Amino acid sequence: MAIKQMIVYSRQGGSPDVPITVRVTWLPSGIIKPQMYWTPDDSCFKITHIYECTQQAFLKSKGMGVRFKIKAEIIKTSQVYPDYPIVHDEIYLYLADNRFCEKNIVDERYAHAGKEYIPVVLDIFPDGGYQLVYFWVQGIRYLVEKTNEVAPQGSYNAGGVGIRHNVEARKVNENDDEDADPNNSLRRIASIYLELNKWFVSVCKPGADIGDAQTPLSGTVIP
Repeated sequence: MAIKQMIVYSRQGGSPDVPITVRVTWLPSGIIKPQMYWTPDDSCFKITHIYECTQQAFLKSKGMGVRFKIKAEIIKTSQVYPDYPIVHDEIYLYLADNRFCEKNIVDERYAHAGKEYIPVVLDIFPDGGYQLVYFWVQGIRYLVEKTNEVAPQGSYNAGGVGIRHNVEARKVNENDDEDADPNNSLRRIASIYLELNKWFVSVCKPGADIGDAQTPLSGTVIP
């Protein structure tokens, strides 16, 4: 599928722009940290250092966005190199869309008992599309297995409004994608909201009967 508008790309020195898919961690504070990226030849690069991040940069004809100056190490490639791995220094990674550098007006004055801002991991594609991969709620890590719907909506329980992502997720270990309890694969349908530049979920309020004290995320448990 042809990319109509290249929003996510990398550049090194005077080389042309290269469309990439980048995996980022989006923190509860609204800060985005890139972890790795893939180039069109299916090579994978691990980002080993971020030198600087320039928000709301004017990216020529691509508009407003955020630019990272990084060091990256190749960890997967179809090419054969004698000195593997190769480290590339001073690469610029661009997320040329203002959604990645929004200023959030929501602060602690809008705190709500049923709301928790959470970290998420997502893959962002060259055309700006994205896919949720992981999220954490009160220290519990979930793997997103399927996204059923993405639509603007508010949450009365959480006291917030944003782009709601209705997902099917599975509780997994912190360091791998195996079930946290080998005898019980806990799956649930949940709603994750992008509110300007932060992600939140609706959590069960104190004193509410949530059925499973170890899983405070609001949502439907899949049998």
